[in-house]
Amino acid sequence: MARSGPDLEPDEELRAYAPASFRGAAAASSRSTMSLSSGRVRSRSYEAWAEAARAAGFPTAGPEMVLGLTDSRLVVWRVSFWVSRPIELSGDIPIDRLADVVAVRHGPLTGVAFVLSNGSIIEVEAFRGRRLRHLAAAARAAIQRR
Repeated sequence: MARSGPDLEPDEELRAYAPASFRGAAAASSRSTMSLSSGRVRSRSYEAWAEAARAAGFPTAGPEMVLGLTDSRLVVWRVSFWVSRPIELSGDIPIDRLADVVAVRHGPLTGVAFVLSNGSIIEVEAFRGRRLRHLAAAARAAIQRR
């Protein structure tokens, strides 16, 4: 893949990218549908996830994000409101800080767990997660090449 993204180094090549949401986004959206305070339910779920992610050293970019994998790092982009395209780099994690990456399908939902070298596990998810599964496989291959 010869694509690039915002805020990558000039010689940095994007190997894989995928839109993703925080772990629990689908469940929070379903719960919020039945609630009069739908925005608050989803927001509280995201904040709980984001607090754990920040404590682990995983960058957050809002409830919806785009993850990218280069030869040296996993990047997290904040997305535009209307078309969910990456617009600003929120943070990154060097591949050396990833201990493992696991992807699991649950019907139309794909979950990916990033196991960090400090023992923390951060999960993201996506509907129709083919690109997220591809990113997880590419990250796992990069970890094994180290």
